[in-house]
This record gives sequence, structure tokens and C-alpha cells, in this order.
Amino acid sequence: MSTLTELAIPKHYGPARDAAPPFDDSSRADVVLRSSDDMHFRVSKTILAIASPIFADMFSLSPPLKAEAVDETYHGLPVVPMAEDAATLDLLLRWCYPVRPPKLTTLEDVRRLAEVSRKYLIDAFVDAIDDALRACLVNDPVGVFAVAFTYKLDEIARTAARAALRVPLPEVVSSPFSKLSSNALNTLIQYHLACGVAAAAVTSRRDFFKDERGFTTKYSSPCDLCAFRDESGTRCWYAPRYVWKYLDNARRILCLHPHEEAISIQRTINTCCFCSDGDVQRMKSARQFEERFIGEVNAVIDKVRQFP
Repeated sequence: MSTLTELAIPKHYGPARDAAPPFDDSSRADVVLRSSDDMHFRVSKTILAIASPIFADMFSLSPPLKAEAVDETYHGLPVVPMAEDAATLDLLLRWCYPVRPPKLTTLEDVRRLAEVSRKYLIDAFVDAIDDALRACLVNDPVGVFAVAFTYKLDEIARTAARAALRVPLPEVVSSPFSKLSSNALNTLIQYHLACGVAAAAVTSRRDFFKDERGFTTKYSSPCDLCAFRDESGTRCWYAPRYVWKYLDNARRILCLHPHEEAISIQRTINTCCFCSDGDVQRMKSARQFEERFIGEVNAVIDKVRQFP
């Protein structure tokens, strides 16, 4: 059974401050929760006990609250010192109370709610936390992974790990917003590296090539001016120089940044010269080649084992 001393912090006396409504009304409260930064929240034990089995245990101690755990009052109500700061406690209480809950607008808000959800065993928060984390995926996949992995939200953690491939590995390691524990950081790095190895290996394959006149052809050059022979494997393919350069660039880039946004055949074409005959068709063929290549990269990444 949880006790007040297990959940509370040592007494701290600072300027008394009242929380915002509805936690400033003594007539509807029977206990005061004091935050670590001296904000006083007047709350109903019944509401909190319904929301959380930890609070239920806490308030089931023989009434009134035990003197050794609570030996002060605030406006006539017993005071329980809490470990949470005012922002976290306010978030927790507003999600417990029958009022409109605040929006989880930042990843830090989500992390705070996930922390108190785990600490106070409040399963009702899980869906809201999941939805909020998914909303943050585009802007901060590494941060989402950090929160989801820390609080054992496995499904969203796996989704975030895949989304975090958009971030080059050096930025994952050094990112100030990742807030990863050493275990979480190592897990994400190992997954990132495994995806990089798998993605880079696709550049050595030729099974996605098409025998296509004027672009990639087998055994004979489509153009003496701009077609070059494959220098790897069976050496039976010929293609414009930018195809080989694209694959070479992709091999180097994908090792540390295994995501389709990191590579572009158009950028490679812009740095290469090739004959102008059939440019429109060649550009179409180049885009189709890139689509096939990216499809193969994504397919091998899908097969990379994530954390258990």
C-alpha cells in the first residue's frame, strides 16, 4: 500500500500561493496538495481516489490523515507535500477532474502526463498520451521515441524509431531535444545503424534494374558517349554515368541517414553531363529507377528487427 511519505517530499516552506480555479475553493475540498514549488491545490480526496488507485491507497489511511505524515494545515485543510512541481500537478489534477482537460501542446506536457500516469497508475490517460505523441512525430520523432520508450509505450516507440530515420545519426546522438536515457539512446542508435547497413546494401544489388533501351541496358552500351559499364557484380549492366554516381552517393549517405529524403537522383543528374538525345524519356526513366530503388530500400528497412 502506498503511503504519504512514499509519494511526498520533505517539508518546504516558501511563500504560500493558491492554485488557479477550481483548485482554490476550500468549500469543495478536504485536502490540500502542495507542489514542490509551494503551490497549494485544494482538492477532493474522493475524485482523486476514483481516478487513481495510488491516491485511493493514500487516502484510505485512517482519517484524519496521519499526523506523522501531515502535521500542518492550510485554510483549515490538511496539507500533503508532493514531489511534483506546480505545472505537473496542475496538469495531473485537470486530467483527473471532471473539467475540460488542457491540450497537450508540447512534448514536455506529454512527458509530464506520462510520468504521473505511470506513477499514479492512471490508465485513463494512455489514449490521450498516445494521440499527443503521434501528433508530435513529424516535428520531433527522436523526442517522441524518448518519451515512448521511457514509459514503455511500445507501439508508438516503434513508429517513432522508424520516423527518426529522417534524422541523420550524428544529429540523433548529439540532439539536445532527445532527452534519452542511455538505454533508450543505445537502442535507437543500434536500430538506426542496422537500417543504414541494410539500406546501403541495396546499392550493390541489380535485381531492381530494368533492361530499358537508352537508359539501363544489359551487355551492350546504349550510347558510346554517356553510357558506362557497371564496375561491380557481373559487370553486365550499362547506364548513364549519373546512375552509378547516384548509387555510390546513396551507399555513403544511407549508412548514417537511411531515409528516402536523404537521396535524390535529380541532384545527382544536375552534377553530371550526359548527351541530350532523349532527355525527356531519360528523365522519366530516371524517376522510375529512383522509385524502384527507394521501394527496395524501404522494403529492407521494414525487415530490420526493432527492439523487443
